[in-house]
Amino acid sequence: MAHDVRSFISDLGGYRSVALRLGKKPTTVHTHMQAGALPAAWYDALCDLARELGKAEPKRAFFSFVPLVALPEEKAA
Repeated sequence: MAHDVRSFISDLGGYRSVALRLGKKPTTVHTHMQAGALPAAWYDALCDLARELGKAEPKRAFFSFVPLVALPEEKAA
């Protein structure tokens, strides 16, 4: 399994190949790859691509999912 975003994208054939399959510009994929976080909207497509190529699916940590916000604790009465 890839240990970072760059190696994951490389395992899939490189950012140009990934961009082609996602319908994105290569510079878009490269920019996200360099930043170390891929858009959460790409998660399903990249899981599908990884399975198609016989590669391990990406770690969820590679993506910029929105975290839950902690709720404030209710004051005791």
